[in-house]
Amino acid sequence: MSSITASPRYLPPAARASPRRGLSFRHRLPAAAVHKAAPGEVLLTDAARTGDDRFRVAARWDRHRFLHHGGTGLPTDPLLVVETVRQALIHLSHRFHGVPQGHPFVLDTLDLRLTRAGSTHRPAGPQHAVLDAVCTKTVTTPHRTGLALDAVVSVDGVTAGRAGIHWEVRDPEFYALVRDRARRKAAAPSGPPAGESRRLAPREAGYADGRHVLLARTPGSAPGTFLLDPDPGHPVLFDHPSDHVPGMVLLEAFRQAARAIGAPPDPTRVRAAFTAFGEPDAPVRVAARPGPEPGTTEVAAVQGGATLASALLGYAPLDDVTARGDAP
Repeated sequence: MSSITASPRYLPPAARASPRRGLSFRHRLPAAAVHKAAPGEVLLTDAARTGDDRFRVAARWDRHRFLHHGGTGLPTDPLLVVETVRQALIHLSHRFHGVPQGHPFVLDTLDLRLTRAGSTHRPAGPQHAVLDAVCTKTVTTPHRTGLALDAVVSVDGVTAGRAGIHWEVRDPEFYALVRDRARRKAAAPSGPPAGESRRLAPREAGYADGRHVLLARTPGSAPGTFLLDPDPGHPVLFDHPSDHVPGMVLLEAFRQAARAIGAPPDPTRVRAAFTAFGEPDAPVRVAARPGPEPGTTEVAAVQGGATLASALLGYAPLDDVTARGDAP
């Protein structure tokens, strides 16, 4: 599992339906509105309700690749889309669904499908992304609220794909109990595994240099098996303190692991499930292997005997994912 801890500093105003109001791309939202610490890591610039549980969200991409990733397979970086959707779900939950600040968000599932429609030309200036989204509550109990978001993503007016994501918002005291139980139950030993590890060469992970490489090999490791070895001071992946291994770290590690076994640079499909919290002080193994169908890769992150997250990455060209309409 992966949680997104809220800051109590940002209290957004109540918002009414505004179907005709144009979205602004001029100024980023406050960092705490999307649970970030650094203003430069905020992607969202505006959001408006357009109907019952229907919203439009604006984002500005001043960098066109997540972590300046060097992939060239798609006009849109899939993980930059995921980070935009992640920030959108946080903001919509607080601003429009009344989720209090200070409540942790726990990611459950992600389903991203990109299309190759549109030009591969990337402008020198910022790109403007718009999410046409449906965001609904799926379950409400005294300790947790389930929500789901389904969005069509457009970039500079061209449909780029579709994203679906489910998450839970948990009462802070209940979350603390769950995390304490998980820490006590964790079977993985603290510290690095036996044997000296060696980080992947940048080209193996799909980067021009080693700043963003997250994986290492250990002596005798099986083919396609890696040790998660992130830099806890990374300004993007560790923008703020976390009591567990962040979900975006796992997703980027999955992309790098797939690349290291020969997959293309960028998946057109990401279907992921987050099933357990990863303790930051214990080793995490990331394994990648060819998937059940041509053009797919299966990846998983395991700590001790627990699977933290797993995903199926697809690389085949996709038909227009918005064939059912321009909005979800």
